[in-house]
Amino acid sequence: MTEKIIKAVINTRDEIIKNSIDLINIPSLTGDTEANIKCLKYLASIAGSEGINCSYSKKKDCLVLEIGSGKETIGVLTHVDVVGIGDLNKWKTPPFEGLFDGKFITGRGAMDDKVPTAIIFNILRSFNRSAVNCRRRLQLIVGTSEEGEWSDMESFRSEFNIPDFSFTPDGAFPIHNIEKGYCDVEISIPLEADFLGGTILELTSGDSSNTIPSRGSFVYKNHAQNKTVVIVSSGSSTHSSLPENGENALTKLAWLIKTHGLKHPRLNTFSDFILGMHEDYYGSFLGFDNEETNYNDEYTGRTAANPTVLNYSEGTLVLNINIRHKYGVTRDDIDHLFHRLSDKFGFRYRIVGYQEPLYVSRTNPFFEIMNRAYETVTGLEGGFTLARGTSYAKALPNSVCWGPVFPGEEDSCHRENERISLKSVMQCTEIYSRFLLEASVTTV
Repeated sequence: MTEKIIKAVINTRDEIIKNSIDLINIPSLTGDTEANIKCLKYLASIAGSEGINCSYSKKKDCLVLEIGSGKETIGVLTHVDVVGIGDLNKWKTPPFEGLFDGKFITGRGAMDDKVPTAIIFNILRSFNRSAVNCRRRLQLIVGTSEEGEWSDMESFRSEFNIPDFSFTPDGAFPIHNIEKGYCDVEISIPLEADFLGGTILELTSGDSSNTIPSRGSFVYKNHAQNKTVVIVSSGSSTHSSLPENGENALTKLAWLIKTHGLKHPRLNTFSDFILGMHEDYYGSFLGFDNEETNYNDEYTGRTAANPTVLNYSEGTLVLNINIRHKYGVTRDDIDHLFHRLSDKFGFRYRIVGYQEPLYVSRTNPFFEIMNRAYETVTGLEGGFTLARGTSYAKALPNSVCWGPVFPGEEDSCHRENERISLKSVMQCTEIYSRFLLEASVTTV
């Protein structure tokens, strides 16, 4: 019976692809309420027509789909909001025109997190069609601001019962029972547009606080030559939790500005500050201590700190530094470091987003079922590992991040030409369905 149910899920392949493409085609940038609600309505319309229970939060920033019965609940948290597209010129296909070429699904949100949403969505649909006798309720919890301020999770926590256990397919395999923290520090300095021999017209880089930028631009008027000078830096975008996988166009832009020898002392000082972070992925310039990398004999990683967004407007230059702090680093530690730096470099700062690191004990009984499903499908050893990024696992108790990226697979989250292979999609589909089936019908 189990294999028959799993086979039925695998046979939803074409529906998974279609739902993925349809979601990618909605340009649901984080912060775009209308587009994100459109994604939720798309899912709710299909689910409701098939008898699946659908509930919105009051603000329609969260959708909960539910099947099964029982006192206990297993939740799967996903999101339909996406980061900015980066440098459009580096996309080989339009980012919001989903494409399946027979091997890959491509488009913004393919890996993070629209295809995983479509996978879980179709598992619930298939279980519902097969009339699986779920002794625990299964919920798909779809958010709309994971890439932003997590107001959707505030709505969920205040309006719905918390699942007894949950996972989010928004990272990598195997089980992420440890996640680094998340922090955005916004730095600002007054910066005069006019300087000796010129005027600043534009200074910008990056469009998402959690993405290493792939382009930077500095435009100024050279009064002596009566011409406009355009300086463009080019890099390679990547998720800010994996900074060494990209090439930061923002720090490169600071270097290019310095090479022009402009007579603008404040701009030069701030460029020096930014240059201190060039290829210094793990925050040593800022003062982070990465000597200790373990907690309870588990690897907790190193703190990463990288500049991600730079904007100049109305006489103020604003820089965002994205920090992924290891377990043991506190908000007060971060505040202390930037207070010291602000005195040295003369800037103002504020912490505009913060999430504590996550640590979940390996003793949860559902982990055995998760690892068994993973090992059955892949033949690889399961287990536990560190998530360098952050996910909705932090939003609820007894929650971890699990998949969809496999060991050795390219992680294209937040990059131009984001994509996920059909092979990975179908492996994830089987892994998640095996776990959810066993977890929903057996006693642990």
